[in-house]
Amino acid sequence: MRCILGFWIFLIWLETVVLSVFCYTEIKPSINCSFLANYSGCERKTFPESLHPNVDCIDLSGNMLTYVNKIEGLDNLFYMDLSSNILKTVDNGAFASLRKLEYLDISNNEHLGLAVLPNVTNGLNQTNIKVLKVDQISCPGGRSNILQRHHLSHLDNTSLLELSIATNRIETLEPCVLSRLPKSIKRLSIARNRLIAAAYVLEYHSLVNVEVINASLRNSPFPFLRTISGCKENLDILKNDTVYHPGNCQNDLQYPLWSNTSGRLISVSAPPSLRTLYVNSSKIFSTVVKFRILPNVVRQVYLQDNIIHSWIGPMHGVENITVLDMSKNFCANIGKDVGVNLTGLLTLKLAENALGPRFQFDLTGKIFRNLRQLQFLDISYNRLQALPFPFFKNLRSINHLYVSNNLLSDWCIAMGHMVNLTTLDLSKNRIGTISPRGMAELDLVLARGNLSINLRNNKLLCTCENLNFLEWMFVNRAHFKNIDLYTCSNAQKDYMNINFKQFSKSISQLKEKCKSYTLYYIIISVTGTCFLSVIFGVALYRNRWKIRYMRYTLFQRARDSHLLSSSSDDLFLYDAFVSYTSKDRDFVIKDMIQKLEQDNGVQLLIRDRSFIPGEFKCQQIVRSIQESRKTICVVSKRYLKSAWRDYELNMARVEGVEVRKSMRYVILILLPEVCSGGYPKKISDFLKRDCFIEYPDDPDGYEEFWQRLCSALQENAQD
Repeated sequence: MRCILGFWIFLIWLETVVLSVFCYTEIKPSINCSFLANYSGCERKTFPESLHPNVDCIDLSGNMLTYVNKIEGLDNLFYMDLSSNILKTVDNGAFASLRKLEYLDISNNEHLGLAVLPNVTNGLNQTNIKVLKVDQISCPGGRSNILQRHHLSHLDNTSLLELSIATNRIETLEPCVLSRLPKSIKRLSIARNRLIAAAYVLEYHSLVNVEVINASLRNSPFPFLRTISGCKENLDILKNDTVYHPGNCQNDLQYPLWSNTSGRLISVSAPPSLRTLYVNSSKIFSTVVKFRILPNVVRQVYLQDNIIHSWIGPMHGVENITVLDMSKNFCANIGKDVGVNLTGLLTLKLAENALGPRFQFDLTGKIFRNLRQLQFLDISYNRLQALPFPFFKNLRSINHLYVSNNLLSDWCIAMGHMVNLTTLDLSKNRIGTISPRGMAELDLVLARGNLSINLRNNKLLCTCENLNFLEWMFVNRAHFKNIDLYTCSNAQKDYMNINFKQFSKSISQLKEKCKSYTLYYIIISVTGTCFLSVIFGVALYRNRWKIRYMRYTLFQRARDSHLLSSSSDDLFLYDAFVSYTSKDRDFVIKDMIQKLEQDNGVQLLIRDRSFIPGEFKCQQIVRSIQESRKTICVVSKRYLKSAWRDYELNMARVEGVEVRKSMRYVILILLPEVCSGGYPKKISDFLKRDCFIEYPDDPDGYEEFWQRLCSALQENAQD
């Protein structure tokens, strides 16, 4: 018994090792697998055989499978991913024996077609299926499809929680498809299809437990070359199944009810558990008329990027909605009562419409009068030229207000009641100044200390007439987001280009300018002088080593008549000047003298034995460099931190560039402690020109190192 148990443990270990070594990818974090067979992206053409019975997850995505036979013997399997293959056929009831199967994904298999759905779903009612994803199992191009009842009829007795059938060229749904789906479904996605409005829409109400419906991205086109790629899918057969005649499943549907009592009020019903609805980017061409949604629990509605061009309302039954996105809808008409019942709204996005003219004439703030709980409002890109003072008077809970990318020239809005406001985005408008009344209202909010204002990319007027506003900005500069990036408009003749990075100085200069025109020219002169000084200072700093070198060279020429005037070998007193730190003195005294001077006859100039006491160290360094054919720098970590060694290195660099006309005049000996880390920038130019030799940390390499160093010294002598 122990042998058998050990044998099984060995097999489990062996299969795990094989999967890990030959085809391993990261486990999807949302899947809690005890034994994952991960074949993702392995270019497999067949379903793996002889899988261990304890496997509970299989990831075969991104392979080259063309068919799926009936899968048996995996009683513990609850997760299977077959997406992104080239599947063409699936056996009827292929997954029926997987009793514990909860998650099945066959998405992105364009050759299957909707015709394969009966084979895929057959037998799933004998499993524990919770999530079924069949996205993009149809070719990108071709005639529109009809989702028929027989496609999903095998799901009737399942406990399915999520169904995704997106990107399948579906134009409409056969009657009874939705109403016959399992009542347990909580998430339904039919996004990126070609859906048209038809009677099937009324069947959504029968999905009593659905919480999220995604019908977005209708008619979103594929790239042209993909639509003509020659993709072929399994052809579907249109069935007229009398068992599911429309009369058998739609008698209890609630059709829209029209009432003439108060101007054609239409009543519609929503799924009783629906909380989130996505219908964005669906090319809906419509208007918001007077309607009522029967009792519902809808919280979030996303209708952005459509053509809902007129919002008249009023809307009833929308008190529970907390998020409403109506941006990018080409809307130019909004009724003052459209949002009267949106009393629970927290987030409202109306960006990228054309509501400016309508907002401009809402003199009493009636449009937003009942949005007292609203916390987020975005009305950017709406061609706003002005807003009435009381426009936002009822937004008492607002936290974030976005009014960017409009045509506003002033901001004079009642804001004292906005006790929670933290973000006010007025960027990319035409604001040149804010009136005293507008500043007073902003002061009421700024007094609480938590407001951030964005005025970037406006046409701020930096003139004497606008000095009061600029001073107010300076006092409250901590509340202006990215104030360093603000710029002034140059439309006025007497404008001053304020540097908001030095706001205090610029304000002072503007005050002086406004007092007298004479100071104007003085300020320009001072600014120009400062600019030239900076340029001159930068030039001096960048050439500081060359200047020092020239200074000591001229000084020595005046004292020493034998100073080198050329690079001839006959005029050099030494073969090499050695630059090193006191920490590396033993390496120079014991090793370099032995290997170079005594063994190879190289004459070295070493400061500890050649420098003259009492003479300026700077002058001796320059003279030593000039009197030597080459400079050797023993580079350690302490060398790179030493100021004097930095001086020697840079003087040698200038000597090589200006006099010897070659950087190979300098040889860097990089000790192991330097090679183990990143090379500093100060020696990068030597490294690029291969002017270095690494000192080995292995004694076996010492002999080769000294041979290379001697060769480098001889090469320099020949150059």
